Amino acid sequence: MPNALSGAWALAQRYLVAIGQTFFAGSPWTGLVGAATVAFAAPIHAFAALVTCVLARWTGVRVGASRALLDSGIIELNGWFMGLACAAFLGRGPGLAAAILAGGPLVAAFTVAMQRFVATWNLPLLVGPYMPAFWLLWAALSGLPWVHPVVPSAVPLPDWPPLAILVGGLRGVGQIFFVPDVRVGLALALASSLRDWRVGPAILAASIASVGLGYLAGVPTWQTEQGLAGFTPAMVTAAALSRFGGMSYPAVGIAILAGPFLEAAALRICGSIGIYALSAPYVGFVWTCALVRPVRKVSELRSSWSMREHRPLFETGRPVPIEQTTSVRSWTFFNRKRSAAD
Repeated sequence: MPNALSGAWALAQRYLVAIGQTFFAGSPWTGLVGAATVAFAAPIHAFAALVTCVLARWTGVRVGASRALLDSGIIELNGWFMGLACAAFLGRGPGLAAAILAGGPLVAAFTVAMQRFVATWNLPLLVGPYMPAFWLLWAALSGLPWVHPVVPSAVPLPDWPPLAILVGGLRGVGQIFFVPDVRVGLALALASSLRDWRVGPAILAASIASVGLGYLAGVPTWQTEQGLAGFTPAMVTAAALSRFGGMSYPAVGIAILAGPFLEAAALRICGSIGIYALSAPYVGFVWTCALVRPVRKVSELRSSWSMREHRPLFETGRPVPIEQTTSVRSWTFFNRKRSAAD
């Protein structure tokens, strides 16, 4: 029995660490608090995300993904977000069930394929793979009579502008896991602070500031209600505090200022072709920052994006203690040499 419990906890840690990577913290406790928050606030979201997370990992192993990619946890992370997106935009019923069952394998395939693509440009993979995977799934299923798309809604904001901005900013942090709820935003900020106490307050401040700017600029009310402008600045702030991929504090300032307008542009462009913007502004912002870096800094960025100088979070299927890793950022990117060897 002790061996069985130890094995079950080791398996659970794999998925919890992957979820915790959302906030650039390779900690199972961050993942546990984040997953528990979603399970409490939106049980269907949590169920869908966990199933697609497991299916994505299973598919990655079956299709022969490299050991470096499997050990990174990035397949499970994209599986988690794929499930959240399915539950957020599809109502309960056979359509959601089909999306969950197909979404796990599909996002694993996109992760393997995109890892090779972004390696060519020395870009971080992030949660990029789940977006095209969901867009393809959405295009295939949304028009079928037994599939029921839903439009996410939020409670109207208070009339007093400062309070409206505060509520919108907190919802923006909740948007990280597709649940625009003040309580979820606070809980996710707490989860992100378990490895570094600065992260939670910082992402809340960044989200509130960007939502406030959008409010003053006159973005559509529903975008403020959903807190959409706060998502990208919050994630860029977490990346900068983790020194991830060369992200800097000036990048945080740019993200806060540009957040409402990037989100509005992404919503308009994606809406014109009938898809959801998802995390496109965030991923696009990080990739743009990476591409405009001076050439002399490319080698420095490569070392922080790959596992060349770092130990993976998992070895031989078991978690490596966080204190034994030289960087909590190593999970996000892959060593191309090691991938080729596999």
